Amino acid sequence: MRMDIFRWLPGACGSLGPALIPPAHIAVLWYFWQNYSRFVDKRFCSCSCWDTVFKGTYESGIASYKHMYFNATQNTMKMWLLIVVGVIALYECTKHLVQLLLQSKVRYTMIVLFLLSIFSHYYAWWAYLNYYNDEYYHQWNHQLFFTVSVEGHEGYQGLGLARINHERTLSPFQITELISTSFVLHLANVENQVTARKTLSIVGIALLHILASGVDQFISNVFRGEGYPHQVVRDLGFMIPDVMHLILPLWLLRQTRLESFSTRPFYRDRNLRRDVVLMFFVVTVLFTICSFL
Repeated sequence: MRMDIFRWLPGACGSLGPALIPPAHIAVLWYFWQNYSRFVDKRFCSCSCWDTVFKGTYESGIASYKHMYFNATQNTMKMWLLIVVGVIALYECTKHLVQLLLQSKVRYTMIVLFLLSIFSHYYAWWAYLNYYNDEYYHQWNHQLFFTVSVEGHEGYQGLGLARINHERTLSPFQITELISTSFVLHLANVENQVTARKTLSIVGIALLHILASGVDQFISNVFRGEGYPHQVVRDLGFMIPDVMHLILPLWLLRQTRLESFSTRPFYRDRNLRRDVVLMFFVVTVLFTICSFL
């Protein structure tokens, strides 16, 4: 019986995220914008911008109301691939952590960090879908830098910025959020050694996000009270995980060093001092790059 649970429980837990998060997201949107939503009369509504390709010969021309429809375009294919990658990634990551949990090989601090990072990853995933759907790429570089922009899709909705119908050149090193989560998943396994470089990589990215969020919208929206309720909730949803990504890895590194009798004090550990200096240097460079995006 126990082996049966070990066999199906990780997969079942992995399925919960993709199944529950999108409906919860729409429920939150409905809560904030229910007074501004439009009533749709299915009897008189039509889908005049639909190419009807996926319906084949069953329907053509201006179609009647549909709960969901899509056009056969390149951006639709990109959106579908993005959906598939997102669902599989969340499923596999959750399944991996549950397996470690059942095998008693997990670091609980890393599970906490992974759970906290889901919001930022989902926000970025949703933003990319909207960029492709609306053919709007003005915030693309800024979004990719964090894989979660503190301004996001709302930026052009609120300011009425013109849409840009081309994609800019993208650099792999900009995907900071994915790098951070990769280290979190790696350190979630107690069999993987905790090192200064691994933990400081997470800390450095968190510090970068905190600095960029602070100079962008967090201070004005949250502390000065200039943001709408949904903006305050969004910014707190970004800042709290970043602060935890700053604190917990440092705590884990400290505990690991305390348990190692051969560990030198910080002022005598040249390697650790070098890694800390390197972290601050990289954060400074990336923050400078971020300011131009």
